[in-house]
Amino acid sequence: MRLPVLPLLIALVTGLACREAAPARRASESPAPPLGVVDSALPIPLLLDRFRATVADTPAALAGGATSPERLTRALLSALSAHDTAALRGLTVSRAEFAWLYYPESRYTRPPYELGPELVWLTTSAANEKGAGRLLQRYGGRPLRLDGVRCPAPAETEGTNAVLRGCLVRFAAGDSAVRELALFGALLRRDGRYKFLSFANDL
Repeated sequence: MRLPVLPLLIALVTGLACREAAPARRASESPAPPLGVVDSALPIPLLLDRFRATVADTPAALAGGATSPERLTRALLSALSAHDTAALRGLTVSRAEFAWLYYPESRYTRPPYELGPELVWLTTSAANEKGAGRLLQRYGGRPLRLDGVRCPAPAETEGTNAVLRGCLVRFAAGDSAVRELALFGALLRRDGRYKFLSFANDL
């Protein structure tokens, strides 16, 4: 038995149209990009303006910290002994200090390291949380004695700032033997004040 040609053609064309429309419909129904995604195609000055708009303070200098790597490290060991997370946070460069004092003069504002401030901050903050957690897990609540700090690599000058990396801390936990470890990743020095820029460590 022969089937009517016209209805078959209509059904075939309708099916093809539905198949072609499906990808477009799925694309239009896909969720929007999550908030906070950094548009790397935008210029650094614009990204910095947007990042600064997320902080309430406009610091002119580093708050707190210490006047030497040794004093800053001593404060770190004291905070660990007291298991004081707020004190640890106060020794670290804040979001506002990052936005106004560190990032604008950092290597991340120019090639080949060019990265937007939000991305750098998120990466640094995640590493700091992980590093601080390791320190607290290993040494939190224990008596700690500082024997010295040495930073063998020369400081990296970035405008008004200087960044010290690769510092090693000689210390003893309780009655254990003195050891030398990289308890932190980098120090920021600005106008004679030091704060931790990175808590990345080799624990």
